[in-house]
Amino acid sequence: MKITKGRSSATQITWYYSFVLAFITVVMGLSLTGVVGYQLAVSKINDANGLMNSLQSSFIDDRLDWEHWRANSNIDTQDTYVKVYYDRNNERHTFYSKNTKDYLTKKQRHVPLLNTIEIRDFWHPYYHLYKTNKGIHYEIWVGFHSVTHLFRLIFYTIILVMLVSFLIGTWLISVLAKKLNKPLLNLTKSAQIINQSQPLPEDTQLPVPKNPQEVQELTKEINRLLRQLDERVKLNQQFVSDASHELRTPITAIRGHVQFIQRHGKTHPEIIDRSLGFIDSESLRMQRLVESLLNLSRLDKSTISVTKINMTQVIQEFIEGYRDSISQKIILKLSSDVWALVNSDSLEQIILALLNNASKYSSPEEAITIKLFQANQEVHLEIADGGVGISDEEKNKVFERFYGVDKARNQNIPGTGLGLAIVKRLADLNKITITISDNKPKGTKFDLLFKKG
Repeated sequence: MKITKGRSSATQITWYYSFVLAFITVVMGLSLTGVVGYQLAVSKINDANGLMNSLQSSFIDDRLDWEHWRANSNIDTQDTYVKVYYDRNNERHTFYSKNTKDYLTKKQRHVPLLNTIEIRDFWHPYYHLYKTNKGIHYEIWVGFHSVTHLFRLIFYTIILVMLVSFLIGTWLISVLAKKLNKPLLNLTKSAQIINQSQPLPEDTQLPVPKNPQEVQELTKEINRLLRQLDERVKLNQQFVSDASHELRTPITAIRGHVQFIQRHGKTHPEIIDRSLGFIDSESLRMQRLVESLLNLSRLDKSTISVTKINMTQVIQEFIEGYRDSISQKIILKLSSDVWALVNSDSLEQIILALLNNASKYSSPEEAITIKLFQANQEVHLEIADGGVGISDEEKNKVFERFYGVDKARNQNIPGTGLGLAIVKRLADLNKITITISDNKPKGTKFDLLFKKG
């Protein structure tokens, strides 16, 4: 992502919220204008009704007293036209207020759906009110000139206020968008600098802005992800280094014996069988190491489906076929019919790896105990040995790949250093909690906690 895109995003935010602001302002302005215009029109209509009542009371002795009508009207009648007529003795008597005859000669139009509104002189609206009382017909035309003038004044004022509000709001939105976008721009720029660094420096972190809080939290999460990736890279590098070292040892030994046979095999044929035996054992060791590496690689990319199984039955059947594989005695302390949620194949692999580990670090006279029980709605599986034990400092390290307990003193103990790493990965896939503690008076105890089935 380029920095210019960050700037364009701020512009897009400004235009988007400016459009929203303009829309809201127009809606509010039109609503306010409509409400005010409606109230003014209603007020004028009420005035027209008051004039009509006053007009009827001013008709005395078959005559209309205009002075009395104007005197009793509490509104301006200058923009009002009146026509009163009645028929008597086959003769129509008609009375007009001042300028009414000229008004009625002008071209008349009606507003659609509003028959009481007449428009004369292009755009001069009038409210027409008609009533009949005791055979006398009263017509009044009340001009809306003051209403339209006030309405236009309010409308123009609202338009002006809307325009000023829109300009100020757009400016404020632009300032706010740039302010909010600045931390993202800095974050993008820092990421670009980091990406251009080859190789990437260790413990790479992005600068954490003080605000806004959302960008601050995002940066913290990115930094947390970077730390995890950095740790993963370091682990992978260490894994490759350890694997190379572990593979180099048998390869070096095999090549050494091959060269030894090539140099001395013809003159000393008795060394061939001994060297071939050593080559065979080292190649077998290398094969086991490669198989363990492949197994770990598959587990890193796999998922496990768990089912409800009878752990008591599975463990009993597995131990019956395994007892003769190790020199130590296996003691079973299994509660009957203990059910748990776990993958059956994973369970057997875990037990096999832990038993092999216990056998490696225990003398043939020391028994290995397997205990299965249920407590507090949880299933516990304990595998305890009477071997050399694990120090507190090393308990958290034994699940690391290629880690061997007290390597300096136990170089003669065979193994790839991957068995417990595989156990930990299988436990994680099955959501099994595994802990290590001392087995009194000596040895090590692995406690596995399963979900009850």
